[in-house]
Amino acid sequence: MQALRFEGTGKEYFKIWIVNILLIIVTLGFYYPWAKVRTKRYFYANTLLQDRNFEYHATGKQLFWGFLIAVALFAVYNILQSVFPLGGALLAIVFVAALPWIIWRSMKFNMLMTSFSNVRFGFAGDLKQSYMNFFAYPLVLYIGLALITVVAFFLLKLVQGMTVLSLIIVGIGVLATLAYILYALSFLKKKNTEYLINGTRYGQGKFSTEIELKQLMKIALKAILLGVLLYIAINALVMLFVGLLVLATGGMESLQIAKPDAANILGSLMSLSLVGRIFAGVLGVLFYIAIIYLGTLAVAYYSGRNRNYIYGNTKLDEKITFASTLRTKPYAWIMMTNFLAVIFTIGLAYPWAKVRMTRYMLEHTEVNTEAGFDEYVSEKQKTESSLGDQIGDAFNVDVGIGF
Repeated sequence: MQALRFEGTGKEYFKIWIVNILLIIVTLGFYYPWAKVRTKRYFYANTLLQDRNFEYHATGKQLFWGFLIAVALFAVYNILQSVFPLGGALLAIVFVAALPWIIWRSMKFNMLMTSFSNVRFGFAGDLKQSYMNFFAYPLVLYIGLALITVVAFFLLKLVQGMTVLSLIIVGIGVLATLAYILYALSFLKKKNTEYLINGTRYGQGKFSTEIELKQLMKIALKAILLGVLLYIAINALVMLFVGLLVLATGGMESLQIAKPDAANILGSLMSLSLVGRIFAGVLGVLFYIAIIYLGTLAVAYYSGRNRNYIYGNTKLDEKITFASTLRTKPYAWIMMTNFLAVIFTIGLAYPWAKVRMTRYMLEHTEVNTEAGFDEYVSEKQKTESSLGDQIGDAFNVDVGIGF
């Protein structure tokens, strides 16, 4: 297995990014398609595997018409919302109904505009299946959630006044709802991922994956439990330190605590001495930073484990295998420090953060290049010409769909 690598730098990308921003401002946003192309070409060209790089072939002109349509629809929607709210709602419904088609065309366009070692990618997913994955399944699952909510509401009405029974029903209802949401999200993740990967082509080669719903649910459940446990732990730790401070400064009598949680206790410390207020301020900042990090940790665990599992079960023509080796703590650290860097620099650190994250993700993406990889790529290069007629049919829709 060999990892991909990224040879770009934050300094190089900053120059591209700042020029893009200035030109977008000067042109009142109309330069955006060209800015997007410049960015993609930079990142693709600097992504390498065995000294072979990726390329992005779309042009700003190809993206411009789709961009104009999107801007026009957005403007029409806002006007309708102001003068004819029902018309705005109908337009929103039309957009939701068209979303599967947009995703389908976007995948076709993006894949055909991407190549590796002079061999184009492609997408052969079925439009009907796109409507199943991105419209029918979500609609059915949403209706199911609504039915669960209605049933729980009527049951509570029936047992109104029976305190113990009401609590039991509420508890069962909450657990059932959480279990259903966990199942629904994992089901959609499975269907959408399989659709996008199984429809992707490399030349004439076919990507394939088969994902177990049980495994996705297990990852999601562990992520939720991790987030809850970490939140409880940080609250307990803060309250322990606060308790020690209160004891050292004269007891709890002078504190006005609305709720016994860390945030309210920290706030109530403002009624103590100067030392108590300084301690509360410092501890408060550390508490909220810790909360952000713990939330990021749970997100990093969920997305990282899903990525590792999906890549580990993906193949190209049953010959080339893949692997993702993301680790939760480093991934969460990069996510959080990138976020803080962008916030505290008022966005100026964005190019550095994007390059840093891209490099980390690629360095933890591996491809099996041992079993005749060079011969495989050479074989695809010979059949590349057969895709020429498809490239001209690419519709300029690009909504950044990925997995």
